[in-house]
Amino acid sequence: MHQSTHTRPLDLPALSAAERLFIWGFRAKARRGGAVPTAADVKEVYDHFRVGDAVPSLESIIEIFACTAHTAIEVHCPTCPRMSDSEHGLLRAIAAAQQERIEVAREQFECWLPPVGADWALAPVQGLATIFRMAGLILPDRQVRSFDQDRMMAMKSWLVGSPTLH
Repeated sequence: MHQSTHTRPLDLPALSAAERLFIWGFRAKARRGGAVPTAADVKEVYDHFRVGDAVPSLESIIEIFACTAHTAIEVHCPTCPRMSDSEHGLLRAIAAAQQERIEVAREQFECWLPPVGADWALAPVQGLATIFRMAGLILPDRQVRSFDQDRMMAMKSWLVGSPTLH
């Protein structure tokens, strides 16, 4: 029997506080119309961590995905302890932007967005990354790549009714 050398990316409880805060906010904002958490809840929590000014950047990133994505991203509900490969990719992009490795962030966004969409995403990503960094919320650079991410990079269509939110 062949034992895989692939290690599963970390799930939410094992992430840093900065990573959990970003993912929670992204999930909550991406699931507009959900009862909990509300937009006001996200703003309140982000304000508590001194990153309330990052909310418009977060909203812009989500809007860019909604308007330009060629490949669906998998976003779990705000309370799910599991992390999708897409969410890990988002964390890699934000961490790269915090370290001013903009080409790495852009390359990550091109997994889901056309080149022009990836370019549009860079300004709000850099803004969000800077606000988090100034508040002392540093996202670690995790170089984990999964089989699912390789498969997703090959996809170029967004299927209607795709189960990308759960």
